[in-house]
Amino acid sequence: MKKLLLLLSVLLFAEELCAQKTDHKLQIIPQPQSVTLTSGRGVNYLDLTHILSDDDMTIPPLGAMLDILPRAPRTGKAVRLCLTDQNVPSSDEGYSLEVNNQGVRISARTMAGIFYGCQTLEQLMEDSRDFNTPIPAMQITDYPAISYRAVHFDVKHHLDRAEYYYREIDKLARYKINAIIWEIEDKLRYTRRPEIGAPNAISKQEMQAICRYAKERNIEISPLVQGLGHASFILKHHWELRENPNSDWEFCPSDPRTYDLQFDLYRDALEAMPYGKYLHVGGDEITAIGIDQRCKETGKTPFELQMIWLKKVCDFATSHGRIPIFWDDMPLKYGGVWGLINSTESEDKIAAKWNDEKLDAGIELFPKECVYMRWYYGGDITPGQQRILQWYHNKGLKVMGATAASYGNSPFMPRENSLASYIKDFSRLVAENQLEGILSTAWDDGSPHPETVWRGYIAQGEYSWNPTARSVEAFKTAHAQREFGFHPKDNRMAFLDELEQEAYFFDNALADAGRRNPAWGTTSFTLMTLPDKNAPGKWSNTYQSKIEQAKAEEKRYEKICQGIKEAKQHALRNRYTLEIYEQTNHLFNFPTRLILALHGYDTATNETERQAALQQINKVCDDFSTMRKQLEETYSQTRFMQQPEGYIADQNHHNHLAAKTNNSDWWYYYEIPMIKKTKTWVNSL
Repeated sequence: MKKLLLLLSVLLFAEELCAQKTDHKLQIIPQPQSVTLTSGRGVNYLDLTHILSDDDMTIPPLGAMLDILPRAPRTGKAVRLCLTDQNVPSSDEGYSLEVNNQGVRISARTMAGIFYGCQTLEQLMEDSRDFNTPIPAMQITDYPAISYRAVHFDVKHHLDRAEYYYREIDKLARYKINAIIWEIEDKLRYTRRPEIGAPNAISKQEMQAICRYAKERNIEISPLVQGLGHASFILKHHWELRENPNSDWEFCPSDPRTYDLQFDLYRDALEAMPYGKYLHVGGDEITAIGIDQRCKETGKTPFELQMIWLKKVCDFATSHGRIPIFWDDMPLKYGGVWGLINSTESEDKIAAKWNDEKLDAGIELFPKECVYMRWYYGGDITPGQQRILQWYHNKGLKVMGATAASYGNSPFMPRENSLASYIKDFSRLVAENQLEGILSTAWDDGSPHPETVWRGYIAQGEYSWNPTARSVEAFKTAHAQREFGFHPKDNRMAFLDELEQEAYFFDNALADAGRRNPAWGTTSFTLMTLPDKNAPGKWSNTYQSKIEQAKAEEKRYEKICQGIKEAKQHALRNRYTLEIYEQTNHLFNFPTRLILALHGYDTATNETERQAALQQINKVCDDFSTMRKQLEETYSQTRFMQQPEGYIADQNHHNHLAAKTNNSDWWYYYEIPMIKKTKTWVNSL
């Protein structure tokens, strides 16, 4: 009997150790502020059989694993949801989560806190299921460092299918993003000015439904309706309101009809997005103001004209119960400090050059009710950034920060670890200076697929909640686990680092001069020359460095192919993201294949080899159509791939190539003309 009791004690002790053993770190995104492992047994996700809540509590929308649990007592362990002001963070979005052998208790002051606690529990349950391991006994105390945590939906050049926006909202909520600033341009069906909306624009009713769905998940959506500049989507219809007759970029701020039109668009946008607290009015990157006769007759300076416009649109926003947001670059340019803000010079050098007298002299022109959005998409935080934030603070002006998950200088996909380090650094700056919030922009200039942007969005969720959280490399590991169910030790997403590197060679591999950028298309470029059959080897000598790089890139491509193949085999979710990466990899490989095929012809030693090389060149060119078809079919699962019939293209001061064609030809800026050139050359031989 004693031996039996001893054996039972050993087994119970072993079970206790097993219950506490996990072979991976907690990979909750965003990383909670405090996690304390406690003594005792935890729970397996299957142990949690029901949800109990306060009698008067409405249970918020839940994730897939929690949502299937009944909301009545039954055998098993409970998830208890409690609204209380005892022993919980003071933040309205904070929560306390306790796991022990009795079950799970989530406590918070508000339903927002309960919602976020449930999002964290969902991730813990997911890991328990994915890795067949218990949720350890623990106490989590969590709250955000930044209260307004927004991402940017920019649909200027493409429109996704409505169901995809609902899926995106679910994912944003999962990672504790609580706002979207939606730049709608002509993709809203305006009722007061119907000529502005594209034929396939989202109706106000559908947008209202999307906003209501988001609100239920603690996400508020506010509109961004561009004006004074970035107005091509309007001024291609209304030439009479242009500041420059030859450009559809800027409104004339001195024509009263400008405001009649803009305010009609604002009214429609606010009705379509009824739950947000902001109206973003744009106002950035003005290149021509004060040149029109209407403006000259006022006797005002460009600075004054800019700020008069700002005051009028801010008055409209506040009179309609919204807080106006404004990109801040133009006043800072007029004030003479713009170059210093972004300068990488030392703090002493910036201090010696800094002169804010022009800004001080114009301070009365700055509307106090406005939030000035300080945007910065670069690397290390510069001394000038700190200095301008101090100026805003001294003047009693409200400021919000804006970083980027994607911007136009990176066609097809963001680079540099999805810009995660920039997002982390700027989130820290926002938190330290207690700004109004942070926005992660995702410009549609180059029209990347949102699936390539999502790691940046998730990084914004991570670092706006907790700017001092894990390193970027640790975040990438957590992202792989959260998004795909990969165990950290398997390093299944290593291919994405390689894919980002592959993109750099793709950008300009086929050109001798020019700069591929679908966001800011070059007006001229020079494609590579082609081999001279009468001078074998000369072409290869000219392009020796490109050929060597192409050989390295071909190996990189094969490595990426294998990595994506294995990732797709082992992924527990989000395979569509991997399919987008897979098609992007095939596109990036095209210049490599063509360069190596041309090299094969140029170095052929006899006619048989030359003919075989020409066949390979033709095959590479012909394969492009198949590759393009597969890529666009994959994209089209979530996106409309062409502008609708009757769509009027922008003139577009920024020369966005996406605004120049109604299909996707602009994506293949070098490929289409290079294939045509190569085919003509082959036929001439």
